[in-house]
Amino acid sequence: MALYDNKYWLLSHIRNSFISSDDTGMCEIVMSGEDISHLKTQLDKYPDPELSEDSDDGLSIESGDLSFGMDFGMRARTNTAARIEKIEQAKKKAAKMKLIKWDSKKAGSNNDSNWDSMFEKVDPKITVQMGKKSLLSQKLEECTNLPKNPYMMYAKFDGLAQVNVPTRRYKILLTMLENEYKNAPLDISCIATAKIMDLIGLILFYVRNRHANLVLHPPTHYGLYITEEDGEVYRDLPPLDAKECVAKFGFNCLGLVEHKEPVVSFDDSHKQGEDNEKPETAGRMKTIKEFSKTEETKQITTDLEVMAVHKKAMEAPLYQSYQVNIVTKMRSRVEIHLGISGDKIEIDPIHPQSSKFTLNKQKPVSCHMDSVAWCEITESRNSKTSFRVFYSNSYGSGKPVNDKAVTSFSPLQASASFKHFDFEADLSIAEEIVGKINLILELRSSQSRKEYLAARERKQYKRKSFNIAK
Repeated sequence: MALYDNKYWLLSHIRNSFISSDDTGMCEIVMSGEDISHLKTQLDKYPDPELSEDSDDGLSIESGDLSFGMDFGMRARTNTAARIEKIEQAKKKAAKMKLIKWDSKKAGSNNDSNWDSMFEKVDPKITVQMGKKSLLSQKLEECTNLPKNPYMMYAKFDGLAQVNVPTRRYKILLTMLENEYKNAPLDISCIATAKIMDLIGLILFYVRNRHANLVLHPPTHYGLYITEEDGEVYRDLPPLDAKECVAKFGFNCLGLVEHKEPVVSFDDSHKQGEDNEKPETAGRMKTIKEFSKTEETKQITTDLEVMAVHKKAMEAPLYQSYQVNIVTKMRSRVEIHLGISGDKIEIDPIHPQSSKFTLNKQKPVSCHMDSVAWCEITESRNSKTSFRVFYSNSYGSGKPVNDKAVTSFSPLQASASFKHFDFEADLSIAEEIVGKINLILELRSSQSRKEYLAARERKQYKRKSFNIAK
């Protein structure tokens, strides 16, 4: 090193030694910003040309004997540190263990009693722990004599015990209970696929659990009626059909009513014991079944008729158009559209496309439903049926809507306040129109209708008195 006389290389080696040996990093910060080439020109203005190449290489190249590996900055552990760590872990494990020194010579001098006290025999039967009974199991064992619920088969329709199954919730008013329980609704959750009869059985299952002393009948002896939330049961309407699905009806509040004359129905379970019965008993049961079937058929027929009447009453105010013929004053027939709704009756003529000129030109007519007083079938011949609609001439403006369409065959011809229209259609259409108009008139009960009925009664009274006078 001392024999090497290149001063620039020595200067670079000294700088690199300071930078690499300084742990604080201050030397690197101070020396990294120096311009070596500028200092070289200031110190040696006339450099030796032979040493110019060596000097440039020495200043630009870092120290060759110093190199940093990949693990620079990480100090390798020595064998001593690893051995000390193993000794500490062994001490921790040894602290958890208990060492007992056994000396066979001293143990042989002990008596047999010492051996027995040290190694006692253990009976495995004593160590077996007896299983503990839960409180629910104890209660079930104590309640062995409870009466069986006869409606247990309907418990499977309970919606509270179902998961991921559509259910329906109902408020059931129990009309057969006493006053203190009668107005308290029973909350029932039923699966949506159950029938009405299954829902009745589920209700009786809950009632049986709450009121054990109450005398209950089979589900066929009860019916579910539409009920208001205040407890009013619509007994005029028929009960819900027992064979329909509960999802078909959207009523959330229902009333359970016991039938005064229950419909007797027999399940298939009763057929198993018929073979073992006496002939007299079997004949009596057969007669009862035939009678029950007849009564059930009558009940179903009556319910269907009542439902049909209610359906017609609900659909009567809805607008509907019919294609009929109107009879004019000249007894000619003009094809029209007869529109009937809950507010008015409209007559729109149908103009044929083939002919531009018609002898009897019918104008559009509109009558308010409050002006209409009566509707009836007057004549039925072959396939056509004639019906008549009476209306008040004094309603509204006091003039008839269209006098051309009015004929002179009114039974109240003496009364100038009533006029009528004559129509002709098929028998089925005529009966439907007359029934629809009469239902609307019964629902509205206008003043014109009351006056017409009063005038008709006076007319009939005069006829009776005239016949008596003869």
